Amino acid sequence: KKFKKMEPKVTKFDLIILGASGFTGKYVLKEALKFLNNSSQSQSQSPLNSIAIAGRNPTKLSQTLKWASNPNPPPTITILPADTSDPSSLRSLCSQTRLILNCVGPFRLHGETVVSACVDSGCDYLDICGEPEFMERMESDYHDRAGETGSLVVSACGFDSVPAELGLLFNSLQWVGPAVPNRVEAYVSLESRKRIVGNFATYESAVLGVANAKDLQAFRRSRPRRRPRPQIPGPSPSKGQTIEHQKKIGFGQ
Repeated sequence: KKFKKMEPKVTKFDLIILGASGFTGKYVLKEALKFLNNSSQSQSQSPLNSIAIAGRNPTKLSQTLKWASNPNPPPTITILPADTSDPSSLRSLCSQTRLILNCVGPFRLHGETVVSACVDSGCDYLDICGEPEFMERMESDYHDRAGETGSLVVSACGFDSVPAELGLLFNSLQWVGPAVPNRVEAYVSLESRKRIVGNFATYESAVLGVANAKDLQAFRRSRPRRRPRPQIPGPSPSKGQTIEHQKKIGFGQ
């Protein structure tokens, strides 16, 4: 199916961070300020000229902006009211930007209304989701409509996924054609001088994911079958040893 090529959208803001006062949203905002032109924290010239932050509580958003800007004074950034249970507020956001960065989870509870608003308006969408059922259902339900409006919907841009993607890319670049990797197994080890903590939304997402695992399996069975993985003749290669931590080569530091 051919998708419609859309003209660049002229908007007030380059991007809007939805849920910027949340546990993860505040760090997204802190990093965004490093790339915002005309910001005292800007480290280099970038295409990012204007951003806004959105959420249910303007007071918390204002406090988060001060925290993210510290020790510098907060830049002048627009604060917009928005609630994932209020579709009209989400449509208003989409009309003012080319990209929504959604940090409001759990996504199975709060994400679909944001995806729907973005897809209908032709606004691009990006989130930090690590919930397989949500991502797969959004692809199933909104793929065709997104193609018609020119909306890009990209999930899994958080810690759950980005290190694994970078690791796969690095591994793939080490092969010399025509040889290519058939399978990659990745591992992650968390180390910290301080206590490693999570947040309630992440915990809630994990609990809901486990509780609804059968629904995900049923959904996958209902979808068209994908092309099977090619079989390589001969015995399976040995997995070898797993590297977990080697300070001599800087791995794990």
